[in-house]
Amino acid sequence: MYKINDYEIIYLIKDHFHEDAFAFMLKKYEKFIWKNIHLLYVDEDNKYDFYQESIIMLHKAIQTFDECYNKTFTRYFELILKRRLYSLKKEVNHYVLKEPSFFYQLESPSTQKEDVVIQFDDERKQKVYELYFDSHRSIKYISETLQLTKKQVYNTIYLIKQKIKEEIS
Repeated sequence: MYKINDYEIIYLIKDHFHEDAFAFMLKKYEKFIWKNIHLLYVDEDNKYDFYQESIIMLHKAIQTFDECYNKTFTRYFELILKRRLYSLKKEVNHYVLKEPSFFYQLESPSTQKEDVVIQFDDERKQKVYELYFDSHRSIKYISETLQLTKKQVYNTIYLIKQKIKEEIS
């Protein structure tokens, strides 16, 4: 029985885009892909997106792989995959922190942000609200401007979010 190595399969995919060869490579590296996704503790909602992106990275690794650098394809693919998954994880976390999901309710067509006026009895909450939600200032900027610690700013933002949730409900 003749065994086909990765280099022959890569050749089939690169030069002839042989679909069966790509399906074989995907089957071969599927567990490896899922292992790397699980290692990042990706939310259930995002796992399939990460998997799709990994398939794209497998195709990219096959297209850009060059065996003259004395690296195995597996190591090359691992490097590309991990870099992309880490950057995706960072993007997802950044997105979640930047745009709180409940805040979209304020900007829905039925309720415009300008229509919702929230007043706080605490002056600090009011200033943090204006700087963080209205002006989109960073936590660092707010803490320096209002002479608060970052923890105080985060705590105040949490309290503001609770107040907004109450107002929306």
